[in-house]
Amino acid sequence: MRILLPSMAALLCIGCSSGPAELAEPSTTPTNARVTVSTPEKIDPPAFDERTTLRMFRRGDEVRVGDNIDSALRVFREEKNAYQVSELPAGWKDQAYTCRGWDNGASGFAAIVFDEKVALAMYHEERATETRLQEIVGDYDRALSPEPTTVTGTRVRYWFWDEGGQRFMICAVQLPVEGLSITTALGGQKLMDILRMNPVAADRDRQSADQIFLDAAKPR
Repeated sequence: MRILLPSMAALLCIGCSSGPAELAEPSTTPTNARVTVSTPEKIDPPAFDERTTLRMFRRGDEVRVGDNIDSALRVFREEKNAYQVSELPAGWKDQAYTCRGWDNGASGFAAIVFDEKVALAMYHEERATETRLQEIVGDYDRALSPEPTTVTGTRVRYWFWDEGGQRFMICAVQLPVEGLSITTALGGQKLMDILRMNPVAADRDRQSADQIFLDAAKPR
């Protein structure tokens, strides 16, 4: 699976030129970086019967943890010129899980699935604007009951909502010349932690990202 990566680790390969304001194109972006994880042999799935306010939505429909994967793929319907994704992150050991989804470069949806149920789902949009980001954040902030935890840097911003044993995340990464890469993700907290989708990991990524761009701006 070319899993959607909302971590600033995806930007660590950014190069820089001799000019303080000139950043080279990133050699990898949050949608094509290869994710490597370390997991136990068996991973307990989320409590699929636990109902929270956390969900992903699109065009009036929604996806929750525990929904059937076919239903989720009807909500996040495959876009034009998309290819199928089905590979779990490298290092994932529990073969009871599978991956299903699609990606066309501009957007994509993928889910980690247990017993045909969505355990963790992600959707990304590339080349987005600040207006689009604020629309997404506003929509979810009005729809979800918990107050979000925010992590804000100069190049990366995160919003986390935790309720019960589930977590919802929005991540926005400002790329040098390509606008914003926005990822939304929903899943059981344990699975979200495995993929580093939590405030602690986000703050480390924020610090790394800020340092990258500070270093790039220094005169050579």
